[in-house]
Amino acid sequence: MGAYPQRGLSTLGLLVTLAVAGFFFTAAFKLGPLYLDNIFVKDALDSLQFKEADKLSDREIRSTIGDYFNVNNVRDIDLKQIEITREKERVLVDINYEKRIPFMANVDVVVTFNNHFDSSAEK
Repeated sequence: MGAYPQRGLSTLGLLVTLAVAGFFFTAAFKLGPLYLDNIFVKDALDSLQFKEADKLSDREIRSTIGDYFNVNNVRDIDLKQIEITREKERVLVDINYEKRIPFMANVDVVVTFNNHFDSSAEK
């Protein structure tokens, strides 16, 4: 037998490990859906490049994005938050929003998303 006998994880060590793992699993399960929804928001904006966004009205742009949201079950974003700016050669579409979720006890997490589409980038 060697000079140092093997020892396992102590009870305190196990509790600390479980607490840290629980924290990260909670964060993943609460924040993951927010980031997944934002991926769909980005995809909705990217879908505008397949249409001639310059020729679409503001209502048609919102309708196209709204249809994409309906198909992909994105419900928490109001279409009124979509900012559409028309310039001479391009159309700019911004969807900027933030989400606040209760995390643990009285701790909330605020996540901010900024999404941008520029119709001149598609040409």
